[in-house]
Amino acid sequence: MSTPDPVAPITRNEPLREAVYARIVTLLSTGRLSPGMSVTEAALSRSLDVSRTPVREALLRLEAEGVVHSSLARGFVVRPLSDREVSEVYPILAALEALAVRSAPRPLETAEHDRLAGLLDELEASGDAVARRALDTAFHTGLISLCGNQHLQEAIAKLRTSLSRYEIAYMQHTPSRGPADRQHRLVLSALAAGDRERAAAVIEEHWHDGRRCIAEWLSSERGTTAPSAGSAPARPHTDRAS
Repeated sequence: MSTPDPVAPITRNEPLREAVYARIVTLLSTGRLSPGMSVTEAALSRSLDVSRTPVREALLRLEAEGVVHSSLARGFVVRPLSDREVSEVYPILAALEALAVRSAPRPLETAEHDRLAGLLDELEASGDAVARRALDTAFHTGLISLCGNQHLQEAIAKLRTSLSRYEIAYMQHTPSRGPADRQHRLVLSALAAGDRERAAAVIEEHWHDGRRCIAEWLSSERGTTAPSAGSAPARPHTDRAS
């Protein structure tokens, strides 16, 4: 799976508001916009070749979702990484994704299994953090799509967007993902066997383990500074009181 260009031109057949929002989310999830970085309407509108209006709408939407916050001096700022947010959001995501897996109305079909297994093959073989994060997201999106509950899928997607800045930063500095990869396989095996309860239990454990790993990583990195605009997202800035 090739990683798409985060700032690929927006085509005429794309709904502009959603396209701009999606491009900014991709910039966040690939680390191009990292925690603590200033984000201006003018710079994004030039980069995406659109007017400021859809950019501002997208940034306000991301502010409502807790991903950025507005600053009189700096426009918008990508929210710093927060111990509190990790402790609050990951358990919600664990519960919702377990619910999605548990409520799938039918067994996993062969074509679905093969597609998800293919994503895991690529994920496990990739050494690139951006590609791994994209593949991980594609796998989890495929899992939750099985439930057929659009409201539940949208709620989970919103949480994943909020956590994207944690995931890409963590993956860039912690290349070993063996335990998470094994849990993915266990979930897929359980679904293939028709054991949705087992799959739900493993996916819940998966997210709780992820919360613990990121919390420990944030603790080990605390005290470093946030990257400035245009710099590589080397180390996270942490803010204990989100």
